[in-house]
Amino acid sequence: MADNLIMPSCNVPFLPEVNYPPTGGDIAARFCTTIGQGQEAISCCLPCPTTYWLFSDHFQARVNLASYISIISLVCNVFLLLTFLILPREKSHRHYLSIGLTSSFILIAIAFVIPLGTKPDLCYDAITPHNETTQASCAATGVFVELGAMGAVVWILLRAIWTALRITVNLKHVNVFKNISIGLGVGLPILFMAISMPITSVSYSLGNVCVPSNPTALQTWFVWVLVFTVASYVTMVGTIGYCIWKFARFLTAGKPDTSTRNSATESVSSSDAGQEDHDVPTTRGSTKHLTPKKQKYVAWQRLRGILRLQWRSMLMAFLIMNLTVYFGMFFVEQTGKSTLQYLKAAPPLPPDSPNFRWIVCLMANGGDKNQCLHGASGFGVGEARTTATLILASFIGIMCFLLMVRSSMFTGWWQMIRNPRSFFRRPSLDDEDLAAMRGTRAESMPESHSEKSVEADEAEGAEQDERRRTTHTLE
Repeated sequence: MADNLIMPSCNVPFLPEVNYPPTGGDIAARFCTTIGQGQEAISCCLPCPTTYWLFSDHFQARVNLASYISIISLVCNVFLLLTFLILPREKSHRHYLSIGLTSSFILIAIAFVIPLGTKPDLCYDAITPHNETTQASCAATGVFVELGAMGAVVWILLRAIWTALRITVNLKHVNVFKNISIGLGVGLPILFMAISMPITSVSYSLGNVCVPSNPTALQTWFVWVLVFTVASYVTMVGTIGYCIWKFARFLTAGKPDTSTRNSATESVSSSDAGQEDHDVPTTRGSTKHLTPKKQKYVAWQRLRGILRLQWRSMLMAFLIMNLTVYFGMFFVEQTGKSTLQYLKAAPPLPPDSPNFRWIVCLMANGGDKNQCLHGASGFGVGEARTTATLILASFIGIMCFLLMVRSSMFTGWWQMIRNPRSFFRRPSLDDEDLAAMRGTRAESMPESHSEKSVEADEAEGAEQDERRRTTHTLE
């Protein structure tokens, strides 16, 4: 019976795969390779988690650092979301594109914060990591990562399209675009998550957060993230090119045509990316009476106005797009290297390959990984890049918070705390009765709205006169 044991055939620290039947977890994420040839060949696997063998002992502390940074990101973006939902628009600068993007960052931050509370066991058995079907924490972090990351790139694309339409064609049907944007911003992340999770699965391949790690993730998820990112790049570059072209036309043309003047004027006055900035410079009126030199100056002022209103959106879009490309390329490379199914199907590793020498190093040193870390890079992305990716992913919410936050938000909260009744006062019974009476009167007297406005203006004027008289008396 002892002759049938397989365990001695795999040297420490490797374990024989045959002793662990595929009953659960992410089987495709097992770190296994064939050792020996012919009848003596056996599939041996590294114990789970594989990151323990590929990275230094400091890696887990850096993973925890990313989770703690995510707490700050979560607090910042929850503050933003509450500001958008509670404070008036002139204080919060709220817009549905900003609300959608902030919600995506909240989902990403939650995914990194969850492991701090659950402290999940990463492994289903000795060689198999958990996936979404075998652990609730893995399922939750995987869902939040996929929804948040896909949501962020979709909302950035919608933001880029909105900016382009407002600047180039002065979009008029804003409600139609709003409804379409909300449908896409909410629907597309849910759709891709529903497709990706059953086909691709998520597992603990990097740290305490489950991410798509199966090779099919390239087709079902990562490729689409990059496609949306590239579309955002093209849109933003095209918008900036249009602004430069517009300005160049004003510089080169001796006498700009009327349509160009009106288009540039309306673009500045309405290109605030969804009323996120309310100090919109309105420069209406014809400029045909100006000299060519002054017309060039006006054109430059208009372009400056556009850039002044849009620099936050453009900078945030380029920031997220660059980081998304970095994340996408990282995970594509990581998925190709760390999912070692090709080692199982391929013949035994050649003795002169770096991967073979790393395996021999582990066996020769009795599983002491510190003696062999220099040769582990062939099985995955390096520790420095992996750590940088996790920290950047948790820090991106803070960076975008700094670009979206305004001083008026803090003053708005301060005013609300000092005088909460002005924000949360409920109408009394008398007020409701009076409102109902006014509504009935409005139905019978269509001009009542104008009369009410006149009365309000008169009351405001009387109040200003009284204030001036009081000031004069004090003086």
